[in-house]
Amino acid sequence: MNNSNSSSRQLRPVQWFLLLAFAACVPSLPINLSAQQPMLIPQPREVQARTQSFQVNSNLQIVLLTPIETGDRAAAESVQEELKLVTGQVFPIVGLPQPPQEVPAVIMGRFGQPAMHNLLSARNLSTDGVGDQGYVLDVQPNTIVVAGKDGAGLYYGAQTLRQLVVPVGKEARILGVQVRDWPALEYRGTQVDMSRGPVPKLSYLKKIVRTIAQFKMNQLYMYIEDSYRLNGQPLWGILSDTLSRPEWAELVDYAARYHVEIIPSTEACGHMHKVLRFEQYSGLAERPHGHSLAVEDPHMLDFLNSMYEQMLPVFPSSIYNIGCDETVELGKGRSKDLVDREGYGKVYVDNLVRVSKLLESYNKQVMFWGDIATEHPEMISSLPKNLIVASWEYGAHQSYMKWLQPFEGQGMKIFVCPWVGNTSVMVPDYEEAAYNIEHFLTDGKKTGAIGTIITVWNDDGETLYSPGWWSIVYGAACAWEPGLTDVKEFNQKYDWAFYRNTDHRFADALMGLGHVNEIMRAGKSVETFDMGYGGASDALFWHGPFSPTGHNDAERILPVASLVRRAAENAYNVFANSSSRATRNADTLESMKFAALRIDALAMRYQFAREISDRYADAVAHAGGKNRQMASADLEDIQSTNGRLEDLRDYTTRLTELYRQLWLSENMPTWMPNMLQLYKHNSDLWQELIAKFSGIRYGFYDGQPLPSAESLGLLKDAGH
Repeated sequence: MNNSNSSSRQLRPVQWFLLLAFAACVPSLPINLSAQQPMLIPQPREVQARTQSFQVNSNLQIVLLTPIETGDRAAAESVQEELKLVTGQVFPIVGLPQPPQEVPAVIMGRFGQPAMHNLLSARNLSTDGVGDQGYVLDVQPNTIVVAGKDGAGLYYGAQTLRQLVVPVGKEARILGVQVRDWPALEYRGTQVDMSRGPVPKLSYLKKIVRTIAQFKMNQLYMYIEDSYRLNGQPLWGILSDTLSRPEWAELVDYAARYHVEIIPSTEACGHMHKVLRFEQYSGLAERPHGHSLAVEDPHMLDFLNSMYEQMLPVFPSSIYNIGCDETVELGKGRSKDLVDREGYGKVYVDNLVRVSKLLESYNKQVMFWGDIATEHPEMISSLPKNLIVASWEYGAHQSYMKWLQPFEGQGMKIFVCPWVGNTSVMVPDYEEAAYNIEHFLTDGKKTGAIGTIITVWNDDGETLYSPGWWSIVYGAACAWEPGLTDVKEFNQKYDWAFYRNTDHRFADALMGLGHVNEIMRAGKSVETFDMGYGGASDALFWHGPFSPTGHNDAERILPVASLVRRAAENAYNVFANSSSRATRNADTLESMKFAALRIDALAMRYQFAREISDRYADAVAHAGGKNRQMASADLEDIQSTNGRLEDLRDYTTRLTELYRQLWLSENMPTWMPNMLQLYKHNSDLWQELIAKFSGIRYGFYDGQPLPSAESLGLLKDAGH
């Protein structure tokens, strides 16, 4: 990425820290929203701001023009909810055949209703060219009109209206605008990874549905390897959490009210280890207890059908993702002779076709992950034309045509699948995610893609969902808007759209904290995005600083430890001190506070490891004669009531409880002990070191010699 491009998206680290410190310490001046262009996410295609607003008063009615179509009341209820949150009043929803006269009203309906058609004509509002899921919104001082081309369009118009409601004391006004809007991509979704540790509770899944719907997403993919209970197969998913069948059905029905489709995403070849590890199913594996199904096994389709026939009645979605990605074992076990004889591509395609035909018998539009086809482009022409390819790539590249052009003109529908940048890191790499989302979707639109999945993956099992919201909302904006979605402009609006905060302190703090990935990846202060990923990896947190691995980590972290800690602590101060300013989604700040503290604790660990090593070297140097008192003071700095080791233990203790609370706020409990064991191991490490150095200190008081620093695993080059 060239500097001119990247610098437009970045602030220098020093700028981040000054900005965050200012936001944390100085009261923010509220923005006069009515005097500015409305801050809307996604940005509508056509929007004109008016100078006059609509003043909400106690006589307001929310009018649904009759006849009321099925589902349209949900759009009116979302406006009612927003006004209640701002004013505390519940404004009535009424059905009327004609717009009321001389009564303040929000009038809602569809283009095709005669009364709405006449109202739009009277206000000179054109619906020409408005696409499916589109709407027209007109806010004038006396009346507001929200008209949708269809039910989804009416709902999305209501979501735009919600972002225009501005509190004025205990009252509200609605910013004057005229909007014509419709999406660039027909399908706009994100994902929940149900198969790698955290499994969200039904209540949190409903929150995800509500939130993505507010930003005009219409699909939620549930990645399921074994986390769906099958009647008659009690071992399937026994080691995982999952929803009950009635809960799944409840979620599907709940999401439909918000124009969100719940779509299952399972596997039909690779990623099946969680099932194949059981002896009952291992006979279907490519290699015993392996990861992939044996595609030539005559019972494989019956096995998959036993899953489909139980799942599909619960998931009425038109699309079904059969997976078939990362089939790394294909040709390495039972199918080796077949692959050697017919070729990898043909064997893969034949299996894909068989599974697709099985799903098509259930009247499903079949989707598959596109990575294997991208690696073997010679197979693409032989793929059925009625498939949907979900082409995914999560790295930052100058161009994404490698993952798109092979499918262009092949007859298949294309979904573009970037990610939120959350995998195995303490805080998402928002810069990498933004680049991946923006540029992949831009190239996807050029090649005729019809949809996107902003994917979320929990590979190491400890990731919380909440820190990914910035990336998901940015993806929603990129999917809806026809052009480029500038990150800086998006961040100017994010606080208002997501938190209803009237400045952009939270977006600044998120970006500043996420930039720690770039700093730690480079091992120095950096100003621009380097097209890489990660840096503040989860794995770093579990390494002991006095282990060989910890010594290597220290070389990379110590040069930037102070910089990282200032970034983390400044971000924490913003999230903690300003939480009352978030009148929506304030709960997400708790996970960001945790991420900031965890990063601070990591950098502190290596600062203190350096200081412990230096203090110990000084103690050894002063262990004899009249300088023993200095040596004792050094040892007490390492281990005592206020010793460095006690500080590290105390930080871990606090983080353990915070993580437990955050996990349970989102997820079911089964996997949580696996994660808490890591924190316990970390705490035990400090406790063992406390005991060891306590013994050294008291032994020194009794005249025993100090062990060598090398025998204790301390960092070398003490005193530097």
